[in-house]
Amino acid sequence: MAMTAARAVAAGGPASLSRFRGALVAGVLGDCVGGEFEGAEEVPMERVLQHLNSLDDETKGNGILDYSDDTAMARCVVQSLLTRTGYDEQDMARRFGKEFSTSPGRGYGSGVVQVLKKLSAPQLSDVYQPARAQFNGRGSFGNGGAMRAAPFALAFPDLADVKRFAGLGAMLTHSCSLGYNGAILQALAVHLALQGALDPPQQFINRLIAEMEEVEDNEVTRNDARILKEAEKPFCERLHRVRDLIDRSKVSIEEVISELGNGVAALHSVPTAIFCVLHCLQPRECLPESYGGLERTIAYSLALGGDTDTIACMAGAIAGAHYGIEAIPQSWIKCCEGAEDADVNAGRLHALYYQSAKGGGSGNENERGEQSCDDRSKNASNGTEKKTRAE
Repeated sequence: MAMTAARAVAAGGPASLSRFRGALVAGVLGDCVGGEFEGAEEVPMERVLQHLNSLDDETKGNGILDYSDDTAMARCVVQSLLTRTGYDEQDMARRFGKEFSTSPGRGYGSGVVQVLKKLSAPQLSDVYQPARAQFNGRGSFGNGGAMRAAPFALAFPDLADVKRFAGLGAMLTHSCSLGYNGAILQALAVHLALQGALDPPQQFINRLIAEMEEVEDNEVTRNDARILKEAEKPFCERLHRVRDLIDRSKVSIEEVISELGNGVAALHSVPTAIFCVLHCLQPRECLPESYGGLERTIAYSLALGGDTDTIACMAGAIAGAHYGIEAIPQSWIKCCEGAEDADVNAGRLHALYYQSAKGGGSGNENERGEQSCDDRSKNASNGTEKKTRAE
């Protein structure tokens, strides 16, 4: 407990530079270390701890864990937000396409590959159209929008901007509300964690539920939920499950997977990532006493199996925003590709955030970007196809 308290203090006040650095670096770290177990049905905690302990082994030299498409696309979001000093869908879409064409071996799913190839076309005028056309016009409900959502919380101080631009940014590849609303939820969680609102967890969850009640209160979401046979407000319903689980004195990993999921759908991974962070605010018997909250969060995320890199990436971003950069072991950072760049970019986002807070503007979006969000119900219905990897 003493170690956890000390690390929490190190995060500084709301929206401190330490929190920004923690969010961006821990997101990369979760992606890199999570790749070891991606797709595994069962991951014993002993294997997780062995994997994490190996990161401290200096005899292994400068072994680097590669990041996946999660970080590759998040880097595009960061670069676009910084270059354009706000949200520019044309710039961001073209960065996605260029990144894929330059480095296609990052683990992209087959569905999103088709979208990214179309986004690379210089003559494309409506950058939201390829995602709307995906899966016979029903769109993707995967977690690919959510996995890259954290930077929106680091660029915009206003909560309404965070929700708006996280949703629009996700819609470049995910036109189903169960995809882009997952990105909004992830960005909300990071935003609130940056403000120091993560603890107490019940209050944090209640705030998320209140925000998502508003986000999901529309006919598009209700229609998507009906098609996919989900609750009327799917993410709100999952957040209620998260609240119930954190109330229990004991909960097994099997129960977490059963109640929340660990798959590639945003609905089956974003609430799960949030639970991992909240569950690990306190020490756990299955985890080393020497671990702080962020280390516990990463380890627990990996032990769930399934889409481990993305869940650990999202959980890491939320936890990093809460605990700050000081909570991340230096040996872990040194092992992860892209972590140093993330640290530098966090500082630049921190400056942009405070520039926006002083009235420097919140985005360069045009009317067409907003129109595509409002008119989505006219242009696409939602997909029920199962994706092997639903980015």
